[in-house]
Amino acid sequence: MAHHRSGSNFLNDVLQSCAGIECLNEPLSMHTRFFRDHDLVPWDADDHDPALLHASLRGDETVREFLLGLKAYLGQSRRGRVIGFKDTCLFGKLGWLKAFLPELRVIFLRRDPRAIVSSVLRSKLTTLWSYSELVSRAFMREFPGYRSGVPRTDAALRTTEVVAMSVALRYELARRCLHHFTHVSLELADISREPAQAVANLVAFLGAEASGDAEAFIRLRQAETRGGLFSSYRSLDDVENRWRHHLSEAQLALIDEVQSAVRSTSPLA
Repeated sequence: MAHHRSGSNFLNDVLQSCAGIECLNEPLSMHTRFFRDHDLVPWDADDHDPALLHASLRGDETVREFLLGLKAYLGQSRRGRVIGFKDTCLFGKLGWLKAFLPELRVIFLRRDPRAIVSSVLRSKLTTLWSYSELVSRAFMREFPGYRSGVPRTDAALRTTEVVAMSVALRYELARRCLHHFTHVSLELADISREPAQAVANLVAFLGAEASGDAEAFIRLRQAETRGGLFSSYRSLDDVENRWRHHLSEAQLALIDEVQSAVRSTSPLA
């Protein structure tokens, strides 16, 4: 699992280059509109219903059948054939997910929030993910004491604030719930800087077998930036440093302000 624009397509490709790993690409957020429309709507463990799966699915047999089919497919996973999926829309639903898929192992891919905000802004995909409709409301539900100082007339800075809210909120929701899963957290930078070790650790965590030269595979993907928005070919310099040339001082200060607002309400680890 990962926030949008965190390098999850890249990691997905890396994992599928290993023998015995099958990884579906965003089956919930891209193959059903339901989960995009209900992104960040909280589903807790107690909300899981063995028959309906969730009360909000009462009238949606298509999504229920899709979820049951996904569960059956994942249930074929075994040592030597590891089956999983990557998605970006489950941060508010981890409690329910644990009840629905109790044996699920989670890889949580993280990235520098400044790099995420920059990439989301440059991708111009906030409309697809309905940030203006979903993120602000969810953020204020969790952090009602937050007070924005951004002028209503500054559209660019307000969009930056909403994206920063998305990163801070999703990471906080993950922090609250990931301990219920067997999980591992890693930074995108870890894969970039120590690819062989990072992949070896993930393969061991999943109980799969490494195949080929993972380091060479990763270096090839990092040699240059090419392809469309969802391409996993990104130069290492673009991945790590492009935000430095893209974000203004005001945007950087705002990102830090939003992050600080969330940290101030979170209990110490």
